[in-house]
Amino acid sequence: MKDSTRRPGRRRATVAGVATTVVLLAGCAEELPTPEPDEPVAGPALTAAQQTRVVEEVAGSLTKASENEKPDQLRPRVEGPALEVRRTQIEVAKKSGDDSLVTRIPTELEAMILPTTESWPRVSFTITQPTENLEVPRLVAYQQDSARDNYKLWSWVQLIPGTTLPNFADPEAIGSDAVAPDDDSLRATPRQALSQYADLVAKGPDDSEHAGAFELPGESTDLVKRVQKDASSVRGADAFKEADGEYKIAFASRDDQVVAVRTSDGGAVVMGALDGNIRVTVEEDGEIGPLTPSQKTLMGDADNTDQLYVEYTDQVALYVPPAGSEEPIRPLGYSHVSTAAANDIPGERNTDRKKDDG
Repeated sequence: MKDSTRRPGRRRATVAGVATTVVLLAGCAEELPTPEPDEPVAGPALTAAQQTRVVEEVAGSLTKASENEKPDQLRPRVEGPALEVRRTQIEVAKKSGDDSLVTRIPTELEAMILPTTESWPRVSFTITQPTENLEVPRLVAYQQDSARDNYKLWSWVQLIPGTTLPNFADPEAIGSDAVAPDDDSLRATPRQALSQYADLVAKGPDDSEHAGAFELPGESTDLVKRVQKDASSVRGADAFKEADGEYKIAFASRDDQVVAVRTSDGGAVVMGALDGNIRVTVEEDGEIGPLTPSQKTLMGDADNTDQLYVEYTDQVALYVPPAGSEEPIRPLGYSHVSTAAANDIPGERNTDRKKDDG
């Protein structure tokens, strides 16, 4: 069933009727005044009931693909970075016999952020309730590519514990406007914010020139802290030092995978994808193996060598304040998933994707 994008129940202004007396003089009728047309009333392009149905139908597709261990069954209701990540999770679960790393996306919702966009693609967002085992809520994006398409899961992130989400418009009465990737009404355009954050993830707060534009969480772990902690753990190991090891990190944002929605203060919540990789080498007669069970599964039967290469597809969410604000950009959540692993470092890597000029 395709998700309707009509607006049932959309509220419109009404005009009370006024009786008009028509007086005929010498065979001519008095010209009647032309009524002014009603002003269009803004409202959501997707109702709460429709969004609930989207969430439930997508969840059914996720469950079916996982239970059947067939990633191709995701395509009717999953796209964008979510498709890439979920496909990898299912493949790793199938090969390892362990589905504990397949992210659960609850259907119980804390909030909805419904679109007012009159054109396509349209994006809606939901915030899930914590799961029964107290996993943190997810911020989830669904996208409809055209009027004839179903809404599909586009991206999700686990919200950073303790993070404060900005306010949005009342979803059922007003809805929230989409924000273009190059919108300059913000402290940084959505594309720029993601690119700057990718640099911060790769280089860390001490070395990135963009560190001052962000407020990273204090005690909770965001993607920056996660990636830098993993690197420090390997670099600090005695065996790694003795093997003359080198651990390099690269991250880059995807210019063609950015969605954003306006917040009540004129800022925006931005969601997008980052390509990442680590390149680990040790002395020529040494060996470096996979660092996690997922990486081991992705490498399969390949022998350990003096090189390790791992690719990531990371989904991230940021709050970007309006232009002129003194407030910094804040990370809201992330998903960090390895999608490929090999025992040699390729000349062309996922972070070498061609970038848009915008």
